[in-house]
Amino acid sequence: MNQLVPPRSSADTMSGREAPNDHDDDDVENETLGMEEDDPDLDDTSFSIGLNKTGQRGGYHTRNDPSAPLQRQTVTDRRGAIDIRCKSREVIHGYFGPESDGFATFLVYDFHFDATKRARRIAWANVTFEFSSSVAGAPAPEVQAIAPLGRHALLSTTQEESYTRGGDLNAQAGQMGVSVGGSYKWEKTVNRTTTDDTRLIGSTVCDQYGKEVGAKWVLHENDSTKTGVPSFLRTAILLKRADDNMFQCAVTIDVEADWKTAMTRFFGAKEKDDPILFDPDLPPTNKLRKSGYDTESLGSINVDDFFDVTFQTTFGDAVKAHVRADEKGVVEARVESTSESLVPSK
Repeated sequence: MNQLVPPRSSADTMSGREAPNDHDDDDVENETLGMEEDDPDLDDTSFSIGLNKTGQRGGYHTRNDPSAPLQRQTVTDRRGAIDIRCKSREVIHGYFGPESDGFATFLVYDFHFDATKRARRIAWANVTFEFSSSVAGAPAPEVQAIAPLGRHALLSTTQEESYTRGGDLNAQAGQMGVSVGGSYKWEKTVNRTTTDDTRLIGSTVCDQYGKEVGAKWVLHENDSTKTGVPSFLRTAILLKRADDNMFQCAVTIDVEADWKTAMTRFFGAKEKDDPILFDPDLPPTNKLRKSGYDTESLGSINVDDFFDVTFQTTFGDAVKAHVRADEKGVVEARVESTSESLVPSK
């Protein structure tokens, strides 16, 4: 019988004071609203929030159902002034390829980052997946490909800036007790065009032996427009496994939100979400590809085909980001607005 091993994870931190466990969320909300009215300059202040810090009333801690603990669909669901949700869209187990003796697993996850109130936003988000074997001493699955990978600049903006530097110069000359002086002023004006963008960075995570056992995605808002991170992100991970044992994944999400959001909601206990438990014997989900996948050759999957980003969805219109890789592996990103009579939910 397999012995489950607790997943590794780093200690999470949260800026700000902790509220008592019996403190009502509505009271915290009211206190925050009063502070907003008194000092509007706090709009530009931000705090880092570890989402493993959970609220008592919000039910943020996502557990594995004892009656069906394997491969839960909802990875995390945090509700408050900002909503953070992660859902599993695809779990496919099989073999890496006909010329490889290894096993493989293909995973797709959807992330939703939503501010539930006006003037609230998520300025930065960090998502990390770390995989490990459920059998003590067995090797962890290794990441073969992720999407998105590398740095992607999205929704770029340009603006004209002008600034002037100057100062006063004093010159004094004296002879026979007579002083002659003058004051001179110098100025330098610089005009320039600056470019900023929303950034999405994907990378792998290595263990102490240099093996790639995880994936990490970081989202940064456009510092010029301060419009927050994209509201929707779809990621894909291709794993190669040395054995067909059960394995698990620890997921951590940290965000940096505006000051008002940090004060409103994220207080409470320091519990974490349960790790995701995977069983290679379970059948493929086939949610995104109804025709199914070639489970004998999962290594042939192009993970970039599943990457998707949505900045916002308005009535009948979605601002989308699409990524395409050419035959040389160079990734091209483009952003477009698509009109639809009905925008399907993710």
